[in-house]
Amino acid sequence: MTTRPLTLACLSLALAATAHATPINVSGANGEQTLQQVLDGITVGGPSSVNVVGDQYANDALWSLGGSGGAFSQIVIELAGYAPINSFGIYDALDPSKFVEIFSGPATAGTSAARATFSILDDGQVVRNLFDETGVYFAGNLFGFYLSTPHRTWYSQSRLNADGADHMIAYEGTGDTVKIGNTVAGPWTGNEFVMAWEDLDRSQWDYDYNDFVVMVESVRGVSVPEPGTPALLGLGFAGLALTRRRRAG
Repeated sequence: MTTRPLTLACLSLALAATAHATPINVSGANGEQTLQQVLDGITVGGPSSVNVVGDQYANDALWSLGGSGGAFSQIVIELAGYAPINSFGIYDALDPSKFVEIFSGPATAGTSAARATFSILDDGQVVRNLFDETGVYFAGNLFGFYLSTPHRTWYSQSRLNADGADHMIAYEGTGDTVKIGNTVAGPWTGNEFVMAWEDLDRSQWDYDYNDFVVMVESVRGVSVPEPGTPALLGLGFAGLALTRRRRAG
């Protein structure tokens, strides 16, 4: 993260994008690791086969858990000035005021605090780290990710962000062997996603998306209709309706 503005000339050279992709600065002009270098750095025998410009995952706004009913997540790197304060978690797609923190500010890449699990029970309650029943109930198996800073909370859904910008981009595994922190190396598979964030307002961006980078497994991006439509409501409540029918029986 940096608050230094990039010149127009620098931007014209450094910002690369493909159709339907979020522009990303891969120049390294601010002296920080680029996101491409971050992925190359965790790849055993690198460089990464994932290109941060061309391989962005399309359905990165809303997510659901896989059949295991839970997900494991681990911080890859955090370069933000707000790193000791930022908070990362999930929120209910149908009610963003319902949220659960997964990582707090003190969590640092390579430590036990930077590894966590979360799951959603059949009644909608979110559980952290297998046993921590949060008392927060989601409408179903449909959620977004958030990054909260001292000034603002940013969401994986761009329409919820105060600046209307895309603060998170995601990448799906292609089978590369990666090693994160002090955990054993293993394949980065198709049900594992790296999520990279900008934590400042768009007016202060350097467009490098390296402020907070996390890997989350056993999730899948969901292509959803416009907010408030019956189809979206159906995605949220289908699981709870099934639960109620089971209990009634």
